[in-house]
Amino acid sequence: SKYDQLQCDNEGKKCVDAIREHYKDNAYGFESCAMDLLMKMDNHFVDFNLTRPWRDGGRDAIGYYSINGGGKVNAPLKIDCALEAKCYAENNGVGVKQMSRLISRIRYRQFGVLITTSYVDSQAYQEVVEDGHPILVVTATDIARILRMNSITSENIDGYLSSIDSKRKEWEQN
Repeated sequence: SKYDQLQCDNEGKKCVDAIREHYKDNAYGFESCAMDLLMKMDNHFVDFNLTRPWRDGGRDAIGYYSINGGGKVNAPLKIDCALEAKCYAENNGVGVKQMSRLISRIRYRQFGVLITTSYVDSQAYQEVVEDGHPILVVTATDIARILRMNSITSENIDGYLSSIDSKRKEWEQN
């Protein structure tokens, strides 16, 4: 539900609000933040690269989910992954149109990740689940948890966001 996707304690809410405020006039900037959050969420997300802000095929970043058996014989299995980032206000959910765009851009043997500072509305979420689309949904609740797991708090969130912006500038120069 919308409530479940937005649910977090005061500290988490402050951090998610800080992200929204930081990127309110820079939607492309949030793409870097979303990519970093995804890799902080699970260290099996690897080799992500941001796409160009224009003509990106509806994907903000592309990378892999790496599954490694830990042995020396087999190389890791890398599954293609496409990331879509939406920095939305708390009361502005991701709808069917945005979700359909991501679904339509996923290639064969690829899965998608939608990261939003808000929530996915019930119709869009229901479509993903009922039709079995390979989409991982990461909402405000998840973002708050990821930040907490990585010791990012309301005290140091601004420094974290500045470091993300610096990394993006380096990427854009290369």
